[in-house]
Amino acid sequence: MMMRISTKMKVVIASVAALLVVLVGATAAYAISYADRVLPGMRLAGESVTGMSREELVSVIESRAADTKITFNINGTATETSLSQAGVTVDAQSTADAVFAPNAGFGSKIGALFRSQDVTPVLKTDEKALASFATELAATTGTPVTDATVLLGEDGVTFTTTQSAVGSLVDEEAVKKAVMTQGMALTSGSYALQAREVSPKVTNEAAFTAAESANAMVALDVVLSDGVEVFPASAVDKASWVKIEPNNDGTVKVSLDAEKSAAWVKRIVDETNIEVVNGIRNINSYGTVVAVAKEGVAGRSANNTDALARALMTALTAGQAYSGTITYDDVPPTFEERLIADGAEKLIYQAAPGEKWIDIDLTAITITLYEGATVVGGPFAMVPGAPQTPTVQGIYHVYLKYPSQTMRGTNVDGTPYVAPNVPWVTYFTGSYAIHGAPWLQSFGWKGDEGSHGCLNMPVSAAKRVFDWADIGTTVVSHE
Repeated sequence: MMMRISTKMKVVIASVAALLVVLVGATAAYAISYADRVLPGMRLAGESVTGMSREELVSVIESRAADTKITFNINGTATETSLSQAGVTVDAQSTADAVFAPNAGFGSKIGALFRSQDVTPVLKTDEKALASFATELAATTGTPVTDATVLLGEDGVTFTTTQSAVGSLVDEEAVKKAVMTQGMALTSGSYALQAREVSPKVTNEAAFTAAESANAMVALDVVLSDGVEVFPASAVDKASWVKIEPNNDGTVKVSLDAEKSAAWVKRIVDETNIEVVNGIRNINSYGTVVAVAKEGVAGRSANNTDALARALMTALTAGQAYSGTITYDDVPPTFEERLIADGAEKLIYQAAPGEKWIDIDLTAITITLYEGATVVGGPFAMVPGAPQTPTVQGIYHVYLKYPSQTMRGTNVDGTPYVAPNVPWVTYFTGSYAIHGAPWLQSFGWKGDEGSHGCLNMPVSAAKRVFDWADIGTTVVSHE
């Protein structure tokens, strides 16, 4: 049996269908119109932002953040600050993300038509900057509290104290809370705060007790000994070891700086160590020791430096004087073996095989050139320094040469002398040289008419020395 639909019913159905079409169209138009704008009912920190584009919203957030001021009235003194000055900034982009979050879903868009929503700004807080601002504000609007302190006096020896003082400060946490509150509200506000009396943490009595303890530590005798000499620590040394550290409970800790006291111990010990001097033994081609060219000297090296430092610290920490003895390990010398030319053991200088050296014999009044133990030039007659200006004796080395030079100096009587064009000059130490003396007629003598200390030679012999001797060649002058 078929149901008959009345004309009235047909009209109702048609009306409902038309309404649905209208609602769907309206909803679609609503969704499209708010696709990139803030939905209805959206508020930011209490103020409507409906219909704003993201760019407009970010601009409003930044403007409100910049305009937000916090005024603190503390004991009749007003101080104004901005959020940024107090270490707080508003993250405009993150805040805009939160405002536009409902735009992401169709359901939340429809829901915005029936309810309002208030978004809280997203804040970024520089905790150190905020704490610093709160501390500075408290200090500038009140009277800073002053702890008593222990100081080393100008004499570098005596510890003294400074006096404590009661202060008045506002509550730093209240300052921080006020800044954060106004940042969340994005609006300016005023706060009345009262400074409160603050007592010093370190009292005069605590500082005085610590100073007495420090001075008592400096007064203790500290001595190190190497078994022969004693090395006391000065008052300045001991005062530099003392550490003064305030504790959280208001007391002052007095202790010994282990690194500084250990450094003093090491310095004293190092000064008493004896550096080993290694020797040299000359040997011939057969490996036989023919002479000791340089004697070796035994050294000593301390072996208890760390133990002394620990014992010193233990004694002074216990309030006791300290005396410690340095102990040593002997360090025997070693010997370098130096090969010399065969036959060189009989000469004044034991040269290595082939080594160039010049023998100045002030007794024979000659100069001889050697390579190892072999004579390669001379002996050449010469004239040494006069008795009042003798030639130096010792082992030297050629360090400077001139083919020709004007020599200048001072005579024994104080008058100056000038010797132009002196040929073939070979210096071996200071102003002492081997050179030609064309002004002399004979050689191989010494006396009052001798030189100012140089070795005067025939020009040809001086040239032989000049040409043969290298810079660094050993020169031995002896009687």
